[in-house]
Formats: sequence, C-alpha cells, structure tokens
Amino acid sequence: MAGFEKYEDAAVYQLSDKQALVFTLDLITPIVDDPYTFGQIAAANALSDIFAMGANPLMALNIVAFPEDRLDDLGLILKGGAEKVAEAGALLVGGHTIKDKEPKYGLAVVGLSHPQNIIYNDTVEEGDLLILTKPLGTGILSTALKSDIAEPAAVKEATFWMTKLNQLSEKLLKLPIHGLTDITGFGLIGHLSEMLTKNKLGAELRINDIPVIDGLDKYISLGMIPGGTKKNQEIYSCSVEKKPDITQEQEIILYDAQTSGGLLLSVSPEDAEKAKELLFQQGFTSSQIIGKIIEVSSGRKIRII
Repeated sequence: MAGFEKYEDAAVYQLSDKQALVFTLDLITPIVDDPYTFGQIAAANALSDIFAMGANPLMALNIVAFPEDRLDDLGLILKGGAEKVAEAGALLVGGHTIKDKEPKYGLAVVGLSHPQNIIYNDTVEEGDLLILTKPLGTGILSTALKSDIAEPAAVKEATFWMTKLNQLSEKLLKLPIHGLTDITGFGLIGHLSEMLTKNKLGAELRINDIPVIDGLDKYISLGMIPGGTKKNQEIYSCSVEKKPDITQEQEIILYDAQTSGGLLLSVSPEDAEKAKELLFQQGFTSSQIIGKIIEVSSGRKIRII
C-alpha cells in the first residue's frame, strides 16, 4: 500500500481486509546533552512515522551504535526510549547494538491500522486548511546548544516539544484528514512539497501564523544554522514564491531540519477549527492553521504571504 514509489513516512503492507502493517525505522545522533532526554527524543522521533500514517505502534526494536566507554549513558538513553515506547502503548521487544565512535540511537517500529484508515501525505484536496502542531526551530536551537549559547528557556521549550508524542486521539482521526505527514529532516517546506505531488495543487502559507520557538532570531544572526537546513533551502526554495518583505530570518526557519517535529494536517475547512480544538485538548497548544491548499496553474507550488 505504500513503499518506495511515494514520499510516505512509513511502509504499509495490507495483511487482510481489516489489517494493514505499518513499518518504519529511524535513528539519530544526540542533539541534547542529557542522555535520558536524548533517548526520549529519539524514540518519539521514530514513533512519529507510525502516527503520521494514522496508525498505532504495536512493537519496537532498539537500534544502537555506541562507544564502549560510555555504557552508563547508554543505559539512560535506553531507559528514556523504553518509557516513550510504553507511553505510546507499544511493546519494546529487543534490538541490536554495534560499537561506534559516535553515539546513535533509534527504533524500528511496527504498527497496525485498518487499511481504510491509513492517511497518506499526498491526498490533500483543494481548499483544505493546513494545521501545524508543533513550533519550528529545533534544528537551529540544537545547533546553538552545541555551541553553548542556547538559553535555558529556549532549550526547555524545544525539549518539551521534541519529547511529546505525535499520537493523535481517536476523535481527531475520525475527522476527514485528507493528508498527514510529520515535519522532520526536510523541514516544513520540504515535507509540504511531498504533499503537493498533484500537478494542479499548491499551498499558500501565512508567515505570521507559523509557530516558532521563541528567540530564534538571535541564534540565526549568530550563524547557528544547521547544514541540513541550508541544504533544504538550496533544494526546495526553487518551488517557493514569497512576499518581498519576508525577512531572511523568517524564511530560513521554514527550511529548518527538525527532530521529532510536529504533524502537518490537511483538513477540510469546515473541520479545521474542530481539529485544532482537539489538538489543544491533547496538549498541542502551539497548533495553528498556517495556510491552505490552492490550485496552481504553473510556476512555483508554494506561496508565502
């Protein structure tokens, strides 16, 4: 049902008329100093791909690459990851470890869903409103943290969102969500581009409605821009048209490579406010309607106003 041919967040294999298997794998290098928190973030990041398909995780395997002289840290990382797997309602059933100079941790996750309940990323419809559930900027903030200039309040905000599971309530999933993806390494613009594969569909984003972590301008001005963020801008900016008064600081955030970023939902206009209300009830209090799906006849697919 989903594999290499499209830009989906996970592979999907139909087992029967009532069951589909959803499978994904993700691992990352540390982006925060605390090993327990890193384990939580890495696990939430991997689990997110299952949630982005509208499915629920069933079981997970640890994937570890780690130096032999830091095993105490590894124990804390695995503890943080295991707690997130349990919070998601899944079982942690084993894993695999190799020796490596640079720590890496993640999960392989299997989920289940009814085949008719799978939500793809490229099935958006003209007129849909776009909702983003978490603020952007974790890539920039993590780079500032590595340079020891990130302020504690900003780190606390980013950590809160990166450790929050993207698990949506049953009530929310019953709404007509036409497209769904999570915002990770390709940034908002990159992952939105993957939703706009239909020739005549594009998107209009309102720059002032897009949630961002507080205080990012300072870090951007100091050059705290990840290499992945710069690469995203290089690749995806050719599909973007923006108002002249949008600053470089505002623009670069849209390409920022996220870790355990938010979900991007494409919802019919009449259901958007209800979806936002349900998201707030789940603690996604930064959720905002950031734009809409539009028809484009030619030229650049994404407009930023």
